[in-house]
Amino acid sequence: MRWKQKHTSLLVIATGFAILFLVFKNYWLLAPVAISVLGFAISPFGEIIHWAWLMLAKVLGYINSRILLFLIFFVILTPIAFLRKLFGKKNLPNNHSINSYFQIRNKRYQASDLQNPW
Repeated sequence: MRWKQKHTSLLVIATGFAILFLVFKNYWLLAPVAISVLGFAISPFGEIIHWAWLMLAKVLGYINSRILLFLIFFVILTPIAFLRKLFGKKNLPNNHSINSYFQIRNKRYQASDLQNPW
C-alpha cells in the first residue's frame, strides 16, 4: 500500500506540473517533473518527496479548514443570527412581574407515551 501511495503522489506532482508547463510555457515548471521522475528511479528520494507532499497537504488542510470555518461563521451565520434577533418572534413572554418562566405540567404519563417518543 505504501509503494502505491508513493508512486501515486509522484505521478500527481509530475502530471500537475506538466500541465502547468503546457499552459504557461515556463521551463522552470519542468524541474518538479524531473524531480518526480528521479523519485521513481531512487526509492529513498521518492519517499522524501512523498513525505513532503503529505506534510504540505496536512498544513494546507489545517489552514484551509480554519479559514473556511471562520468565513462561514462570520459571513453567513452571524448576519443570519442578527436578522433573526431583529425580526424573529420572541420565545419568552415579556412579563417582568413573574419570578420564573417555569411552567408546571401535571400530566400522568402512560406506557403509550413512551412507545414512540419521536
